[in-house]
Amino acid sequence: MDNTPRTPHTPPLSERLFGLLRLVVTAALGAVTLLYCVLFLKMGLADMPGRWCGVDSCPRGMGWLLLFIPLLGIAAGLLWRSVRQAADLRRSCLVRVLAVVVALAALWPGWTGYEWMRGPQMDLFGWQVPTQPVSVKPVGVWNPDRSGMLVRARADGLIAFNGEGRKNWRLPAPDGTAVCALSGNTPSGIGLLAYEGDGRDGRGCGSQVAAVDLAEGRRLWHKDFTARALVAAVGTAAVVAEEGALVGLDLRGGGERWRVAIPRECRVEAVDGAGDRVLYVEQCTGGAPSRLSAVDATTGARAWQTSLPTSGPPGGVRFFSAQPIAVRVTDAVLLFDGDGQARGSVPVSGLEEDLLPEPAPVVTGGLLVAPVTAGKKAGLSAYSLTDGHRVWHAGFGKEAVRALAVGRGGEVDVVTSGPWWTYLTHVDAAKGKRREEPTILRELPLGSRFVFFPGPPGSYVFVNLDQSDALPPTFDIDPVRGW
Repeated sequence: MDNTPRTPHTPPLSERLFGLLRLVVTAALGAVTLLYCVLFLKMGLADMPGRWCGVDSCPRGMGWLLLFIPLLGIAAGLLWRSVRQAADLRRSCLVRVLAVVVALAALWPGWTGYEWMRGPQMDLFGWQVPTQPVSVKPVGVWNPDRSGMLVRARADGLIAFNGEGRKNWRLPAPDGTAVCALSGNTPSGIGLLAYEGDGRDGRGCGSQVAAVDLAEGRRLWHKDFTARALVAAVGTAAVVAEEGALVGLDLRGGGERWRVAIPRECRVEAVDGAGDRVLYVEQCTGGAPSRLSAVDATTGARAWQTSLPTSGPPGGVRFFSAQPIAVRVTDAVLLFDGDGQARGSVPVSGLEEDLLPEPAPVVTGGLLVAPVTAGKKAGLSAYSLTDGHRVWHAGFGKEAVRALAVGRGGEVDVVTSGPWWTYLTHVDAAKGKRREEPTILRELPLGSRFVFFPGPPGSYVFVNLDQSDALPPTFDIDPVRGW
């Protein structure tokens, strides 16, 4: 009988290394599987609308998690069965520490994969302005030169914020008046305000007009007018359309430069301008056609005048663009060149689609980009400001187009809402292609009317225009960091 002690069998180095590799891969797969299970549970409890979801209502990324959790779990289980046979390997403290380190390290690529599955998302991680009394009516907003500064107009005055949400200045409305309208442009950092009376004196919107230096929050001048008036800031001119006249004032000083008489039977319904030209639309009674006129912003000399084919209700005319010229009338958007010659038109109600009255379209790159509807399907269409033909169309299905803004790098930013989620989509302004997957806007406190602007890189500023004390008037959103 041979009593010689047996020497323990030592596996070859290659076999030991392969066993070690299987162990660390098992640890990595197990860690990622556990991470995905936790994230799936979080989606089901916190993100899912209700206790169940369908194809369109499940949180984005949940389907991918349902696919990867069993696949990774099965792979980790099969590898663990083979690792169990290497008991000496599992008993090593060094190997255990290595497995833990690898498992923790695997969480980073696992998290990166999860961010890809759920796609881009933004949330209210930035600043927000506290809610204001519901009795104060919002009027509009200025975003001068897209510098990060924001001026919000309410009936009781102006409030300016810097790019970080801090209040720069406040300019209250004069006693007995309320802010009722703003100029569309702020050339040289100066905006025009129209005030109305408190309702007891019968003074309409524009019975008092003031110019405001937006850098300092200082009122440069103010003037009283007899009745309702429209305002526009064009170049170095403050243009006021009052009853019987179109008046050009010095934008900074307020002195009168020129005055254009308006016939008694006519009324200015819209005024705008760009460069050295002021544009205005007159609607007349007695069967006279409406007219689009252009005058020099410095001298008031008439450059040209042309008839408008519109017979709509008063106040139904507005400018979409002053350069190139695009005028919305009752049944079409009319296009003109710089000399007043008609270039074409975009029908409000066409064979393929209808233009929506809200939200307001944007003009970029020689295109009018407007929300449209074709039956029950919403979309976005771009029309050439040269001749009115449709350049491209981007469909959004059953999502409602809520707001548009000119974005960065030749994009149009679109906020849409579906039955469950609100999205921010970046559309190539030239071709109408979506540049990336839509960004989910997580539970933002948005009213029915709002505007938004690109803020610092990666962020956006939203301004609610509803008269509600349940919504923050102004807030900033940033990419989601975390789950």
